Amino acid sequence: MATKAPRTLDIALTAVMTASTAAVTMVTSIPFPPTKGYFNLGDAVVMLSGLLFGARLGGIAGGIGSALSDALLGYPYFAPLTLIIKGTEGFLTGLIGSNRKLSVKVAGVVAGAIAMMSGYFLVETPIYGFGAAFAELITANWIQVSVGGAVALAVTQGVLRAYPKIMVFAPSTRKARSGVIMIVAAAVILVAIVAVYVWMGVSP
Repeated sequence: MATKAPRTLDIALTAVMTASTAAVTMVTSIPFPPTKGYFNLGDAVVMLSGLLFGARLGGIAGGIGSALSDALLGYPYFAPLTLIIKGTEGFLTGLIGSNRKLSVKVAGVVAGAIAMMSGYFLVETPIYGFGAAFAELITANWIQVSVGGAVALAVTQGVLRAYPKIMVFAPSTRKARSGVIMIVAAAVILVAIVAVYVWMGVSP
């Protein structure tokens, strides 16, 4: 059985990966005017966090790091949506793909990518319209998660070869129920936020 990581080290890893997610997202951001979003390579760090350190750290680093970059880049109203969507992406990637063989890591990345693409498409459709949301989905977003996923997988494999003991930080327990609960909770929260934005006439 894998040894539980020390609490202080667990906190430090979470802080480092959260800051890395925000930094990479901000440095590589390219605006996408139709939905006021932006292309970036932050998904690589979101998925890397989940693959190496598990669902909890992936969810925290992905959600908080990405939301922080939204706020700092001038998209404060998008930050709550990003918190849930990117948090779900990192969580699912880690829930499925951490501490497993390559094929299962790929499955985790695919699950995270689907969560990200479907999440933004579903929240942007009622706010900006189907056309703008679909345009972002088939241009910026699918390229973003494809490149991010490929980078995350490559870096993960390299890190595991160089330092296989790093997987001690990834929790070994995985439950399908956790994934279902996360998806349902994320969907409910996103619907509530979008409903409030539409009702108030807020355009993130």
